[in-house]
Amino acid sequence: MPKQLTESLDTKSQPEVNLLLSCARTQITPEIADRIQTLVHGKVDWIQLIRLALCHDVMPLLHRSLQRVCPDSVPEDVLGAVRARYESQVTRAQRFAEELGQMLMQFEEEGILAVPYKGPALAQSLYGDLSLRPFNDLDIMVRERDIPRAPELVRRFGYELLYLRDISKLAEHMRTSRGCELHFHRSDGAILELHWRFALRMACVSHDPDRFLERLETISLAGAEVRSLPLEVYFLVLSIHATKHKWKQLKLICDIAEILRHADLDWQYVGAQAGDLGLRRMIAVGTLLAEALLEATAPAELVRELKIDRTTQALAAEVRRNLFNEPDETWHHGAEFPFQVKIRERLRDKASMLRQNLLPKLQPDERDRRFLPMPESFSSLYYLVRPVRWTWEKLNAR
Repeated sequence: MPKQLTESLDTKSQPEVNLLLSCARTQITPEIADRIQTLVHGKVDWIQLIRLALCHDVMPLLHRSLQRVCPDSVPEDVLGAVRARYESQVTRAQRFAEELGQMLMQFEEEGILAVPYKGPALAQSLYGDLSLRPFNDLDIMVRERDIPRAPELVRRFGYELLYLRDISKLAEHMRTSRGCELHFHRSDGAILELHWRFALRMACVSHDPDRFLERLETISLAGAEVRSLPLEVYFLVLSIHATKHKWKQLKLICDIAEILRHADLDWQYVGAQAGDLGLRRMIAVGTLLAEALLEATAPAELVRELKIDRTTQALAAEVRRNLFNEPDETWHHGAEFPFQVKIRERLRDKASMLRQNLLPKLQPDERDRRFLPMPESFSSLYYLVRPVRWTWEKLNAR
């Protein structure tokens, strides 16, 4: 196994992890096939391997690689379980892709630009196979001004709005919410998310989503022609998305590795956009992860544009150390605020994030007024009272 890969896994390297990393890709070279064969014939905890594949949402890639390289060397019950999971994903993916195509046609008829995000569209354009990238819901990006018209359209497909019972409060919800999507569900368990930005408000990514919607392409999806993000744009927005989740799932890194394997992309565009938006370090972290874990190779023209410094390397190393930790109650939490600040290279972006996310927390509230009642003329002093109250409450909580 390449030295770079084994070092990246630290002391927690296990046969199951190594086998999963070797299988989690669409291109299997003779060297990788030999590695898979060697690992399969060694001591493998197959239950642990399946747990890892499910946790990191790469079961279809595991199935495809094992089926192609060494189907006779895998225990029959294990390969059968993996195959059954894959086949159920095939049926589900096709059904969702067909529905997504119909839904996008409805939006277009109403004059609303609606672009599929991740899900079937990404699976088709990046992996060339709807079933190779699992998805649990449908994601559609629309401009913020069109969001008020969207709920009625998705209701035609049986979806109902979650968390916001009073639609008259939609504008207020969009203005005050930390998120950037509306959640819908259907009685059969299907979930739909309507987004109006790719990045959270706290990430302070300028020109979102308009900058990313300027460059669209047409793809064929379950027999329908739909507008979609090209892979160059996906490289940017998937890096933003993965950063939000601190790259906790191998699937997020697989996406970046697969894009890097498309040598004919407009990498000059990617580098220019990353520099203009202050995302060079973010792009670099994903690139380092894809290179170290999945042996992808970044094009030279992209590397020249990236921010690969000690901070970038430290952030990538932090992700690698924790990637295969046993999931706990924080598994689905987003990346901590300090991580999201460190991954931005420009001081003005860091300042905007601090201003956007920390200043509201310094605003005095009713608890401060109850802690130390004062006349209204002294209300400005509550900015000094607030940290005192915080400290007092922390001390009393011990």
